[in-house]
Amino acid sequence: MHPYSKLPARSFWKKFVSDSPWFALQLNDEPKFRLHVDDRVATAGSCFAQHITRYMQRAGLPPYVAEPAHPLMIEHGGNVESYGVFSARYGNIYTVRHGVELFEQAFGIIPMIEDFAEHEGRWFDLLRPNVQKEGYASRHEAQADRAYHLERVRAMFETADVFVFTLGLTECWFNSAAGHTYPACPGTVRGTYDPEIHHFRNFTHAEVVADLDRLIGELGRVNPRLKLILTVSPVPLVATRTGHNVLVASAYSKAVLRAAAGEVEAKHDHVAYFPSYEIVSHPASFGQYLASDLREVTERGVAHVMRCFLSSFYGIEPQTGRGEVPVVAGAENAVAVAPRVEAPLPECDELFNSAP
Repeated sequence: MHPYSKLPARSFWKKFVSDSPWFALQLNDEPKFRLHVDDRVATAGSCFAQHITRYMQRAGLPPYVAEPAHPLMIEHGGNVESYGVFSARYGNIYTVRHGVELFEQAFGIIPMIEDFAEHEGRWFDLLRPNVQKEGYASRHEAQADRAYHLERVRAMFETADVFVFTLGLTECWFNSAAGHTYPACPGTVRGTYDPEIHHFRNFTHAEVVADLDRLIGELGRVNPRLKLILTVSPVPLVATRTGHNVLVASAYSKAVLRAAAGEVEAKHDHVAYFPSYEIVSHPASFGQYLASDLREVTERGVAHVMRCFLSSFYGIEPQTGRGEVPVVAGAENAVAVAPRVEAPLPECDELFNSAP
């Protein structure tokens, strides 16, 4: 008799991995908590996180949208593409630092960051460069919309039951004069790059852990009942500014994020980790969920991730086939908290890093 004698099959590589087809593996462990169909599930993070909203809708679960499009915009064909992608209209949040700064603005810990750029008579918010694609008519309009956005972010954090945060990158650009972080380097999506102001940084494991600890602590202060689910995006970097090749830089980034998420999750009973990164990216998957560019995740891969997610947190029967995500029992009675808008396909600001 020894410590491994009575462990379940999932504890052994041969029994759990070698002897089973990848699509049939239930890689998610028993979760720390379960979710209910009526829970308000807020989402944020990298572009991969946008899949969560789409697949929750397919499963009959209305995602929590605290910043919805006005019903008249939907009725009269207004541009509502950026509404409902996440729970608020913040666009992609690639780094934890960006998430911390968003929270701090929403709750008045730091002043609202005003970093706007004018192009051909239209104004753009560089902290949400791809949200309002056609821009704003004036700087004042951009400021007003940003202030409203932060108000809705505050409401989201105060009223959500669950916050799913997908960690995407360690690399980012920040404003050395004002000290804030960008989702994309100015001059790629919008704005003009200024080497005197816009500086590159690559967060360390210690920095990511510190930022996660701060965010979790602040969230607990404003919403003590909030549960968190951390995931890591399996999508590699599209480009790197580190000087290393992009494959090595991606390995560093994902390793740091995965290690940080694991370290932080182990400290808290109300914080869980979900292995979307492992489902798609582990070598044992033989890359079967990657598109021909070996970067984008196929719909088949996303469906596997979301089947495991729903099985783990909503307790539905494990799905071992390759079919669509099932509708969660009881979801037909869940009440939507905003006019339903079909979430568009994910868009990644990071893709502009590879543009000429």
